[in-house]
Amino acid sequence: MEIIPVLDIMNGMAVCGRGGDRKNYKPLKTALCNSSNPIEVARKYREEGAEKIYIADLDAIMKRGNNFPIVKRIEGYKILDGGITSKLELESLKSLNICDKVVLGTETLEDLNLLEERDIVVSLDFKDNRLSSPMNYTLEEVLERLDRSTPVIVLDISSVGSQGGINWDLLKEVMEKVENPLYVGGGVKDEEDLERCYYMGIQGILIGTAIHRGTLKLREIIEKYRD
Repeated sequence: MEIIPVLDIMNGMAVCGRGGDRKNYKPLKTALCNSSNPIEVARKYREEGAEKIYIADLDAIMKRGNNFPIVKRIEGYKILDGGITSKLELESLKSLNICDKVVLGTETLEDLNLLEERDIVVSLDFKDNRLSSPMNYTLEEVLERLDRSTPVIVLDISSVGSQGGINWDLLKEVMEKVENPLYVGGGVKDEEDLERCYYMGIQGILIGTAIHRGTLKLREIIEKYRD
């Protein structure tokens, strides 16, 4: 099972927040290093053994600019949510060659035809147990367009930063409907959450708050769950 640390970038800084209330996100304070510089935080992730980093460019997602020059300077394997809505935006982002995989998040995605693209990761973004979609797409409408090989993230935005535990009911609902490689993000609480996901056959965990607060040691959990 992959352990993938999350890097949220806003206004050029690594930030932390809770429940998707992005207007109130603060500069990141982490047990890993004394910095909110995204490049420094990403470097520390790699030093702790992370093979991949999940990056959310919150400015791009909110359509108020982007942090792509910073993302480009980050080394290593990068999975980037740049707030893609259309094919033009997807092609434009891919042409920059700043990441290894582009995330199509339902929170911003308008064109479901993009779900048939290659080399993408699809993020099912939920708020209050409802799929977040600007076009009011249903979960079924999204899933029926997916290739079975496309990695899927079940992201509970409402639980981000809470360490309140994974939304198991939501995860089980998606698991019953797909055979895709599944990743989970939002609310990871402790080692018990990781173990449960491992035995459920989850492909990977996106994790932020628990490692920044020191509840979980990044190097330890990466080594423990590395295949």
